[in-house]
Amino acid sequence: MSKADQKGEGLSEEAKRKAEYFEHMSYYRFNGPAGGLSTWNMEYGYLEARVRGFRSGFLTGAEYKQLMQEEVKWNSRLARRRYLTMSKADQKGEGLSEEAKRKAEYFEHMSYYRFNGPAGGLSTWNMEYGYLEARVRGFRSGFLTGAEYKQLMQCNSLDELKLALTDTDYGQWITTVSRGVDEKMDIYSKKLMDACQKKFLSEFEYLRMNATGILQTFLDMITYGPMINNFCKLIIAIQKTDEPQEVVKALKNADPLGAYPHLNSIVAFDKQDDLLTDLFDTLLVDTPVSKYFWQYFLPELNGDDEKKDDAGALKKFTLEVELDVMMNMLQKYLLEDMYNYSREIGGETWAIMKELLEFEADRRTVNVTVNSFGTPLNEPDRHDYERKMLYPNFGELYPDGHSLLAGYGKPGISDFATMGNEFKSKTLRFAPLLQDEENFVYAMRQEEAKVFAKGFDSQSHFGCFYAYYKLKMIELRNLKLIFDTISQPRDIETRRGLFKSVTPIFED
Repeated sequence: MSKADQKGEGLSEEAKRKAEYFEHMSYYRFNGPAGGLSTWNMEYGYLEARVRGFRSGFLTGAEYKQLMQEEVKWNSRLARRRYLTMSKADQKGEGLSEEAKRKAEYFEHMSYYRFNGPAGGLSTWNMEYGYLEARVRGFRSGFLTGAEYKQLMQCNSLDELKLALTDTDYGQWITTVSRGVDEKMDIYSKKLMDACQKKFLSEFEYLRMNATGILQTFLDMITYGPMINNFCKLIIAIQKTDEPQEVVKALKNADPLGAYPHLNSIVAFDKQDDLLTDLFDTLLVDTPVSKYFWQYFLPELNGDDEKKDDAGALKKFTLEVELDVMMNMLQKYLLEDMYNYSREIGGETWAIMKELLEFEADRRTVNVTVNSFGTPLNEPDRHDYERKMLYPNFGELYPDGHSLLAGYGKPGISDFATMGNEFKSKTLRFAPLLQDEENFVYAMRQEEAKVFAKGFDSQSHFGCFYAYYKLKMIELRNLKLIFDTISQPRDIETRRGLFKSVTPIFED
């Protein structure tokens, strides 16, 4: 109420009585007890998490000393917030003084600082990570339900689809999109999809901006996968074309989750013999994913030939290796690094993440094998080394399943039917899925949604953050399929066939 209304100025007698009633009720005293553990989180858990989150905002003793010494040396938490709230121009150092550029570089460096585990126990968990865990569990309620998916798939136009989405968590984002005059449907579809993606990016960046310590590093590692894909696509675009427009196009199509402030500067590199060496020395070496690139290229550079030209070797190696092989190797190194980091964190995080990451490793192993059928990678003499090299070195299939797929010094599995027969008698998670080649892709997506939904089980762990990211990727993939299908004129049967690939989440 306004101050005037609270004082009863210029109000009728009836309004004054209402104001007095509101005043009385605002100080109503509720009697105890407060309830037990079974109802606590439901009634007071969110606000308790909020106030514990506020605790992390108090100045520390070290910060007080810095203030009293009149020296502003940002710690990693303040650097993270400062860096993520900087404008894009400031992050790139455009129009800044040398001092400001040095500060921007410092913020950038500290924002990717890697904190080592373990994460601590129950006595300190809520104090450090409780607020953000409560937030991400709140985001869980924003996933589309099975009923909402059915409603979306019954729409006959993008305008109907937009209207249906206004009743979901995407409402405030989707309503800002409007179709231009004579605008093509595929462009309109892309604008709607971009709005849905911005919602996810806004939520995820909120988590990253407020994360501290080990959780900060954990969330950063989630972004490394898209960052690796962005760099790979740009490197290959530079190698394969002399047209700057093609490189700029690849840059525009980069995944925003894997954005890096200096990614645009890659366009300035010319196609030349020492491109990769120059690129690594000046750009990739300072990125948080540099170690995965060096892990990939180092064996090629560590040969016995002392006269080997590193630049020529890298160029030849990159041109000879398929893009998918290179990206899969880098993603494998990242997955193994995340597995080891989760083990270092320990506690409930390790218990949950172990299951999720081992599923991801096994899924990647099976998909690499299936996708190799009909490609040069499926040649018998390439099973035991080149294809096996792409398999993550952990999981339920490691090591016996890897040996079965790659062969024991002999040709491995070369077709889907043979793979299904080999695993038919095995008590493995994927064994039933490998018996139906026609529905394998759809069944794998359903299994993926079920497994990552378990990431929200239990409490006091980081697994829910990883599960949230993976499930959001599934949901965005579902929405893209629905947008693309409805934007094109198709008959009912064709639509039903395409909508079969839509994977509902948290479906009972």
